[in-house]
Amino acid sequence: MVIISASSLERRTDETLRLDHPKALSPNAPQSDAPQSGTPAAPPRLLIIHNQRAAARREARFRDVLDGLEAAGCPLVVRQTQAAGDAGRIAGAADRARFDLVVVAGGDGTINDTINGFTPDSPALGLIPLGTANVLAHELGLGLDPDAIVRDLTCGRRVTVYPGVVNDRRFMMMAGAGFDAHVVQGVRRPVKRRLGKLAYALEAVRQLALYPCPPLEARVDGRTVVAATLVIQRGRRYGGRFILAPEADLLVPRFQVTLFPRAGRLAMAGYTAALPLGLLTRLRLVQHMEAQRVEIAGRPGDPVQGDGDVIAHLPATVTLDDYPIHIAVPPIGVTV
Repeated sequence: MVIISASSLERRTDETLRLDHPKALSPNAPQSDAPQSGTPAAPPRLLIIHNQRAAARREARFRDVLDGLEAAGCPLVVRQTQAAGDAGRIAGAADRARFDLVVVAGGDGTINDTINGFTPDSPALGLIPLGTANVLAHELGLGLDPDAIVRDLTCGRRVTVYPGVVNDRRFMMMAGAGFDAHVVQGVRRPVKRRLGKLAYALEAVRQLALYPCPPLEARVDGRTVVAATLVIQRGRRYGGRFILAPEADLLVPRFQVTLFPRAGRLAMAGYTAALPLGLLTRLRLVQHMEAQRVEIAGRPGDPVQGDGDVIAHLPATVTLDDYPIHIAVPPIGVTV
């Protein structure tokens, strides 16, 4: 196993991602790639991007996974990130002739950083979930114990996912504007590392006092809508295991837009309390729309969150990417 610090990396300037496309993607796009199941002919060659800071509380899990991968005979190169953007630069330099998988050892934010370095020729994506919420891992049905992670990376199948793009930045699971983006913007990384999900709950209380929760205007596939908060989702889950968009399907290239219709602090406090109880969808407190393109107005400069980090600012246009990413998931028939 080789461990390399990201401090020695140089930016690649000879490749660019084509992220802006005007056309809608067909709902009949392929949803999975070989291998579908079974053990590969040879152990996969893995480039592991490790966010030590994000994963500090789960270091034992990471070490157990490395031991399992080495026992399975996988050639490993581990590269440590030092700052924002490192994961994308490491991923962008990954050669499919050398690696079968680019594996993210971190949380949803590190995954987001990584996929923004992907090109159409990048290897497939694998996950060692070590983050606070692990929304993508839960959506894909990945296990969190080391044996399950090793199994999925060495014997799993591949699924095809088209990321979303907000302005010029990719996201895998969700993008949001309004109250949730202000909460994400307000959470400090040291507090998040120390308190985990509790950091978001505390920041939500603080933002209810600071942010007036005004209405936002957006165009969803050309239709004008007004809501206090919009969450544009590729998958069903939000904030971990919470189901916010029950009809969303990560494997189908379309968005499920969740609208929080009532503006104002009191309404937002009610939404915030209802989310962990599963009442937002059960009581139909939110509205859902399918879409291929969303244009959000709002206050210029206000944040847009993607996968749990601020990745853009209003005004914003959200579309599907031209190029898919292939992700390692459990073998057929395996459930967590």
